[in-house]
Order: sequence, then C-alpha cells, then structure tokens
Amino acid sequence: MQSKYFNPAFNSAIFDGPIRIYFAQFHESLALKIYFMIQQRLLNEVAVAKDRSKASGANILVMVYPTVESFELSFEDANPMKTCLQVEKWNEDVVIGLRGPIEDENLDLLVDTLRITMENWRPVERLRAVADVEL
Repeated sequence: MQSKYFNPAFNSAIFDGPIRIYFAQFHESLALKIYFMIQQRLLNEVAVAKDRSKASGANILVMVYPTVESFELSFEDANPMKTCLQVEKWNEDVVIGLRGPIEDENLDLLVDTLRITMENWRPVERLRAVADVEL
C-alpha cells in the first residue's frame, strides 16, 4: 500500500472482510485484542460493513503506529494533546490511526469509534460490467 498512512514498520496485518488492522510484529498482542473485541462487540456492524465493502471494494483500515512520531507523520493535522486516535476518510476507505500502542482503557474508545465509523460509512458502489444481451 502506498499512501501517507503507510509506515514501513507495518510488517503484519489481520484482514477480516472490510476491517484491515496493520501493525508492527511487536504489537501483535494488541492487534489480536482489537480483532477479538471487534468480533465480540460489533457483529451487526461488521455484517453491514462487509456488504458495503463487497459492493464498493472499500475497507476500514486500523493502523497501529509503532510510535507517536510515526503517527504524527501520517496525520499532520492531529492535535498532539488530543485523543489517542485519529479518523480520516481516504477515497472510499476510512483510516483509523492509533497514536502508538494504546492502553487497555482506550480500547472502548476505539471500539466505539469503529461502531460509529461503520454505521456512517457509505462508500460509493463500483460500477459492474453488464454483459451484452442479444434481443
């Protein structure tokens, strides 16, 4: 992936339908914790997001940045004193960047952010090729 959001430290990922979690290997336990929380608490939202992703090809990207500095390089407008995460639309995708590994007490904020993101996510559907039909 080539974008301002990608960091060379991302050497691992978890893909589950439209949800893509990118992280450095040393944050694997946090990424798995996020994945399992999504599976347990956002079943209905993920089902709807899967349908929207199939129709559009778009995804929701959760980026677990290895450091605050790497986060700030990707989210230049982020307020350093603000929250532990940032959400931005990127074409039809949505990027949720975590300001370094977040503490357990911030996981509920992430899950709530994902819930709101999925409820409001309306990617544009791809045009599908129509087969020529003889009349």
